[in-house]
Amino acid sequence: MKHYVTQTEHASRSLVGLISVEQLALSRAIVNLKKATAKFKVDYQVFTANEFHSAANYYYAQMVQAHKIKAEAGEAISEITAEIDAKSASISALSGALLQIAKQGISLIYTHPGSAPQGDDLSGISIKEIIWEGRNQTMHYENPKRISNHVVDLFERIDAVRNDGIVWDPKNKINYAFEIITFLGWFEWEQYKQHMCSISKL
Repeated sequence: MKHYVTQTEHASRSLVGLISVEQLALSRAIVNLKKATAKFKVDYQVFTANEFHSAANYYYAQMVQAHKIKAEAGEAISEITAEIDAKSASISALSGALLQIAKQGISLIYTHPGSAPQGDDLSGISIKEIIWEGRNQTMHYENPKRISNHVVDLFERIDAVRNDGIVWDPKNKINYAFEIITFLGWFEWEQYKQHMCSISKL
């Protein structure tokens, strides 16, 4: 496995770096969306508080300003939302590609997951299982009928470990590749390398 990790280092290291960059950009976009939404709410509340001002011209000016604010806020929010959608799709694709490289290493060396060592233990779940079944979910998430019971079992165990009240349902047509990468902690290439090299026979 160590040889495979070395041979694919450029690709896997690049993906880890890109995932981190895109995640940072996504976090910033989400913050910007919250700010844009909050600003619209505050500005519109100022208008509604003064909309019945006794001076007709003042009221009209306030109304025009409110519509302008709403239009500008709507445009800004739409742009940020589109950015969030794009970044989310990018992160999912990059995460899926990294899982594919990892899974391919197991396939090339051991042919079948049953022949491969379990690898490191992450909260009672083997790294091999997380990689194999996590990759299967991201490959077939659009077609729930192709999601196996092994995938469902893995996600249930991960949910139990996370215990945050949020259920990762592998059959709900959501790509959980990034969530799997996050669970594995693959935001540093050395962590990825350690997990991969642990799937080796002594």
